[in-house]
Amino acid sequence: MSKERAKKPTFLTLTENQKLFLSLINEYAAEKMQGEKSVVVLRKRMEELRSELEAANADLENVKQTKETKETTEQELKGCEVELSLNETSIKTLETRISVLQGEIASVGSELDSLKCEGGAARNQFLDHMSELDEKIRKFQYQLDIKKTGIVPDGDATEESHELAGDDTKTSESVEDRLIKVITQITNEDDAYLLKEQMKNQNRQMSINLEKRKAAMAMMQKGTTKSGDLTSSGSEGSYNRLSETLLNSCICPQCFHDNSEAWDNIPQE
Repeated sequence: MSKERAKKPTFLTLTENQKLFLSLINEYAAEKMQGEKSVVVLRKRMEELRSELEAANADLENVKQTKETKETTEQELKGCEVELSLNETSIKTLETRISVLQGEIASVGSELDSLKCEGGAARNQFLDHMSELDEKIRKFQYQLDIKKTGIVPDGDATEESHELAGDDTKTSESVEDRLIKVITQITNEDDAYLLKEQMKNQNRQMSINLEKRKAAMAMMQKGTTKSGDLTSSGSEGSYNRLSETLLNSCICPQCFHDNSEAWDNIPQE
């Protein structure tokens, strides 16, 4: 009986140890299961963080590209502002040139009108003078005929023929001098008339050229104003088209002569 009593506490002790061991195993298993769940959660969280990191990197790249685009746009804007400033300066220069050309056209128009008046007066004077010369030549020819034929007509012509017959030598010299004087006068009048006609033609051509230059400058001013609202590439194409139109407008439609060298005579600002 004493031995059985001595063994019974040992059995109870082993049973408690087993329970403790089992509880430890259960706790370990629970902790292991919880740890595995935590690992799964952490892996999911890591995947989420990785996705967020990739998204953040993509956003960063987009921000960099946006920044580069912004810088490029700012540079293009500055270039457009500079180009606009140059266009405004060019427009002011063209306006000054156009005003100068308008003054020249008005001056040439006044000169042309005065030359027309002078030409008309000179033409009338020339015709009157030629009529007088024609009358003198007819009288002179009449006197020569009287001298050659010796026929004395009636009236005033008879008196003139008597005077002519009275002094043959003096009359002959006087006739030659008068003939030379008449021929010289006719030649001088012809030269003066041709010179005035040439001046009138030159002034008329100058007026036509100035009108063409005025129209071309107005067209160029209009095109330059429009080019101020365009981009760099667009303004380049517009400038090329305007240059071609301007060069075509400088060609005479009748003789096809290129008058573009006349631009060198335009006063600069």
